[in-house]
Amino acid sequence: MMAQALGMGVMPWGPLKSGFLSGKYSSATTGPVDTTRTQLVGAPSEADYVVIDALNGVAREVGASPAAVALSWVQGRPGITSTLIGARRMDQFEANLHALDVVLTDAQRAALDEVSAPALNFPAHNNRTLAPMLQFAGATVDRLPSIVSPLLRVGDARY
Repeated sequence: MMAQALGMGVMPWGPLKSGFLSGKYSSATTGPVDTTRTQLVGAPSEADYVVIDALNGVAREVGASPAAVALSWVQGRPGITSTLIGARRMDQFEANLHALDVVLTDAQRAALDEVSAPALNFPAHNNRTLAPMLQFAGATVDRLPSIVSPLLRVGDARY
């Protein structure tokens, strides 16, 4: 009898963030953007522009639209089984299909991962930094190295 791995698939909704990642926006662009959605969702924030500008840069590198790059990046994330693209017009739908042809390098994916990482509150930072030090004490686990906690180096006593 063969064991079967079970997993949960994820289907992102709104991968273009209500048009913010469609290519219409850039921190270098001044003036109003031609969209009716601004009345519903507002304009991008400073934090949004960090992501938008990084996305636009990767799009220039690969010679694709920001929307195609964003959709390709989302579709390439672990666990993603399908993506709701939400195109309202046929030209948007056809343009978004170009995401199927976009190939991102590991460096481009890492750049987009970095700028789009959510800002988490306590104890996220502790879990990300302190927990591996205490759990793995310098060992490499799943190809991720850890350091020995300075607390463990002080003495032999463990609490």
